[in-house]
Amino acid sequence: MAAGGLSRSERKAAERVRRLREEQQRERLRQVSRILRKAAAERSAEEGRLLAESADLVTELQGRSRRREGLKRRQEEVCDDPEELRGKVRELASAVRNAKYLVVYTGAGISTVERE
Repeated sequence: MAAGGLSRSERKAAERVRRLREEQQRERLRQVSRILRKAAAERSAEEGRLLAESADLVTELQGRSRRREGLKRRQEEVCDDPEELRGKVRELASAVRNAKYLVVYTGAGISTVERE
């Protein structure tokens, strides 16, 4: 054992405590997540107390949920009605026609075309 270092049994005990703490945190996260999926009216007093004690987890889980919903909304395809689409195409055609330099985002990278 090095001077000032921990013995093997002390390191093992510290590691055991750390793992136990992590498992308890994971279990608390699962419980809070399960409770938040319920409607507020269906939650018991005990569940309400647990949520109040875990305000930081509640905030984190709600933020994750908002981000997940935002990503889902962004991935949804939107179909414009034909008249709205015609207007957008006219606006784009005008911008292309009047552009001195044109940069088009293709989704795969940036393409540039110089107009003379």
